[in-house]
Amino acid sequence: MCEHRNKVGDNYGLTCLDCGTVLEGYGYRVQSPTCRHVWLKGEGGYECLYCEEWLNEETWQMFYDNPIGV
Repeated sequence: MCEHRNKVGDNYGLTCLDCGTVLEGYGYRVQSPTCRHVWLKGEGGYECLYCEEWLNEETWQMFYDNPIGV
């Protein structure tokens, strides 16, 4: 059983470096299925500040820039 001695964390949580267990929140460097994305506009698209998922301009607009039902 891991004692979680080596840990790393950020704004979204804490993860054990030895076994990979998420100890708090969503874990360190969250993955996109659990991430509360904060999108930063870059050259040709948008990148999430936390999980580093990248979306091109067209995809970002389809999911985030248009109101639902329009």
